[in-house]
Amino acid sequence: MRSRRPSRLHRGAALVLLTFAGCAWAASGGRVSLQRAEPIYSNVQELRQLNFRTDVPLVLMDREQANRLLEREVAHHRDEAGFRRAAEVGSLTGLYAPGTDLKAQTIRVLSGRSVAFYDPGDREMIMVKRESKPGLWSAIAGSFTRNDSTEDIPIARGLTHALQDQYFGVNTALDRIADNDDRALALKSVAEGDAMLVGYCYNAGFVNAGIVGTMLTHLGDLPQPFDVQSADTPMALRDSLIFQYTDGARFVGEVYQRGGWRAVNTLYRNPPLSTRQILDPALYFDHSSPPLAITVGGWTPALRGWHEVAENTYGELLLRVILTRAPGGPAQAGLARGWRGDRMVVLQKDGALTVIWIVALSDYTNAADFARAYQRILDRGAGGGAPAPHYVERRGAAVLAIIGPGAAQSSELAPAIWRASVIGAGASARPVPPRP
Repeated sequence: MRSRRPSRLHRGAALVLLTFAGCAWAASGGRVSLQRAEPIYSNVQELRQLNFRTDVPLVLMDREQANRLLEREVAHHRDEAGFRRAAEVGSLTGLYAPGTDLKAQTIRVLSGRSVAFYDPGDREMIMVKRESKPGLWSAIAGSFTRNDSTEDIPIARGLTHALQDQYFGVNTALDRIADNDDRALALKSVAEGDAMLVGYCYNAGFVNAGIVGTMLTHLGDLPQPFDVQSADTPMALRDSLIFQYTDGARFVGEVYQRGGWRAVNTLYRNPPLSTRQILDPALYFDHSSPPLAITVGGWTPALRGWHEVAENTYGELLLRVILTRAPGGPAQAGLARGWRGDRMVVLQKDGALTVIWIVALSDYTNAADFARAYQRILDRGAGGGAPAPHYVERRGAAVLAIIGPGAAQSSELAPAIWRASVIGAGASARPVPPRP
């Protein structure tokens, strides 16, 4: 890309449609600048080397309107009951503090970074009226540059998400990942990393390996603005968001340096399957290490009257959050690097929840260390409240945790789970070893 302001849209470019919704993105006098909007659309296509297949209208909204749209998008992915259950499971396992309003916190985090964003529901680009206090993206953009083009960067990033939707079906793919937070976060990190790369290079005016390398050297500056503005945000939400921007950008930046935009496009056909692969790109590029598939079974005879309401995989990043949140956490957070796979089943009876969680680790020693650390976390109350009934046991390189009322049946339940559960997939599948 030679210039940020070409004279016309690329061939096949989308028509820029401006819809008024009670506010204005103004160059002067409160009027929308079509001359300013057109180059952004054109430049994003030229920079990303993809042309819009369909129109992406630019819709102008005030903060209240934008927040209602964000609430709709959040509800599309998880209903009220799902948010309450995820928060309670997070409290039992140590991911969230007791009483966390996960839906409200999620909306607040999204609202705080939505200077401009792509709406996958209506397939529109939303521009939010300027506020006196800068949002998250303004702070992030400011860490890169201080010139006036930073106002265009959020739109460039949002339009990149529109291209991802049109070419790679990213939002449809995320909708299909209904029970694996780790895999969803890995794919979100690819999408956000892609958009971060476009946003940064948009400001520079061109893209090449050198400018991408410069961007990667600045990624360490990004967490600070978010921490300052969102000190009370749950660590799991905060770290997940920062991870998408920083580790996602680092991962996609390395992909670009290896093969340009064609290599980045290929990511969407064969995305990383875990946050572990994002954290250590060699596990994706050089020696593929997908997470171990785990099937949890055997609980039915011992827990009569209980029924399954959810499954999930936390992954290395969220496991690190759990370990970090605990007393003395930073010293034991490194145990998460031994993660190789996990799977939990959430059971319900009369409004109460029991979590059955198997975590596979790299070796016997790492599993033993994790089992001891997690036992201490549960003994003290995983989420910071009163301890829930719990049971922790290690066999081989795997750790079983039973948390909630069902743990009272652990003498019968744990052996049955070990016998019925399987760690691995295909040729690598193996039953859990018997108790030594």
